[in-house]
This record gives sequence, C-alpha cells and structure tokens, in this order.
Amino acid sequence: MDSLSSTDTSDTSAAPFEERYSGQQKDHAVILLHGLCGSQLEMGSIPKQLKKAGCAVIPLTIDNYSASLTNPRVSPNWEDWCAAVESRVARLKEEFKTVSICGLSMGATLALAVAARSSELLSVVLLSPVLQYDGWSVPWYQKLLTVVYDMGFRNWSYKETEPYGIKNFDMRRRVANQLEKDGVAAVGAASIPARHLRAALRMISYVRESLPLVRADTLIIHSIDDETASPRNAEVIQQNIGSEVRKVIWLGDCYHIITVDNEREIVTNETVMFIKRSIEIHGNELSRKYLAHASPLKDRRQ
Repeated sequence: MDSLSSTDTSDTSAAPFEERYSGQQKDHAVILLHGLCGSQLEMGSIPKQLKKAGCAVIPLTIDNYSASLTNPRVSPNWEDWCAAVESRVARLKEEFKTVSICGLSMGATLALAVAARSSELLSVVLLSPVLQYDGWSVPWYQKLLTVVYDMGFRNWSYKETEPYGIKNFDMRRRVANQLEKDGVAAVGAASIPARHLRAALRMISYVRESLPLVRADTLIIHSIDDETASPRNAEVIQQNIGSEVRKVIWLGDCYHIITVDNEREIVTNETVMFIKRSIEIHGNELSRKYLAHASPLKDRRQ
C-alpha cells in the first residue's frame, strides 16, 4: 500500500515482476475502477478477458472510495482519489510500456479526472459514466440533497433501491438478496454515505470543466435506458473531450450496471477489443519511445 492508501487487491505490489504478472507480457497494464463505495465485483468478466488478451490487470481499492475502506464519518477529498490512481499509474509506467484505465459509473468519472490531469494514459474505457444524476429512476429531490448537506446535515446515506441498475430480473433478484445479506454486491454498495456523495459531486464539477484536457483514446459504452445517468452524459463527454480517437457504443437492453446486465458480453468484448486496437494503433510509436528510453544510443561522434 502506498502513502495514498491505494491498494492492489491482488496484494502483490511488493512481489517481483515475474511473480506478479506471470504469463503476461511486460507491455500493457489496465487499471480497473469500480463505482463509488463499490467493489471489483462490479467489473464482471472484464478482468478475466483482459488477462486472456495479455494485459496485466490492476484492480484498485482506494481509501474512502471503495466499500471495504469506507468510513461514513470521514469527509473524503476527491483529489485524494485521483492522487491514488495517479500514483499507481506512475509506478506502472516504470514497468509497462503503456497503461489504460477502465472505469464503471463513478469509476469512469474518476478515470476522466485522472486522464485530464495526466498525459501518461494510452486509453480510457468509460462504462456508464456519470456527469449528472439525471436518469429516469433518480428521485426529484436528489438535487436537494446537496443543499441539505451544505446546511450541515451530513449523517445520512443515499440508499440504493429497485432496479439496482439491472434490467435482468433474475440477476436483480440475486443482487437484492446479496445486498440485504452482505451490504455490497455486483451493483455496488447498498448505500452511499452523504460525505462520499458530496465528494463525488465535486469531482463531477471538475471533470465537466476539464473534458478538453483528456487526450487518451476514449471508448464510452452507455445504455440508452440508463436509470441513473441519461445518455446525455455520454454525449457531453464525446463532444467535449480532446481525444483524437473516441468511440461511443449504445446499448439497448440494460440499465446502469452494464458489466453484469443483459449485454455484459458485448461490454466485455468491446472493452478488450478497444484496448487491443489502441495498443496496435500506437504500437510502433510507443516501441520506438520505449527502446530509446531503455537503451539510449551512444554518441558515435566522439
């Protein structure tokens, strides 16, 4: 664990490279960012398929962002979340040619914040990104929660309710049972503390203003029936980021947690293909830079 309390859930940060990434090329690493107060369960089959594609997969847990490290009485700073991810990117760049980030929900928003502040990323994959809670299931009073918080009422939580971001009925039923039993499931946590929600809203404000600073190749996958964040969220990102390579895929048979819903296979396959294609597109240029950095040419004029 580094000083910013970002942890790799595989708990192998101190192991030699050969032990940590056995069977994988020292070429590309992908950081996975789950949603706010959630867990890596949300990422579905993406980690497994990325590993099959030869990528090193880095699932992060972050202090007062991840469910396992959330203290509802602590007021987090979203910049600490960014710094934790940036620290891991910097460390990975010492071992890998390229690094990408794949984020879901607020994890996608966090990925955008990092991409706006860093030029070290090859690509970002944004799954159901949130720039505004404006989906069809968001209650009318949601916007008033910020006012309540700023008035000093902060010991409350925003509770997840039906449909839990999932259109598939059988999956939704299993998730409801899991949330009741464990407090966290493949859709995230059963509730989000007010302090963490407020920090996320501040991060959203930063990201909305900083979209032109994003230069990494960008894939956005969003449902047209997202109950948490309307399609407008994806449209705003696509129209305003500074990336030369940008792509949006629209889904028609799922809700917000697209990684575990009806079209999860499409989400996984498109994510892996986009990252692989990004590596191919930039491969020659990156190889030259990597070789020049690793083995600088001697000056033969002497």
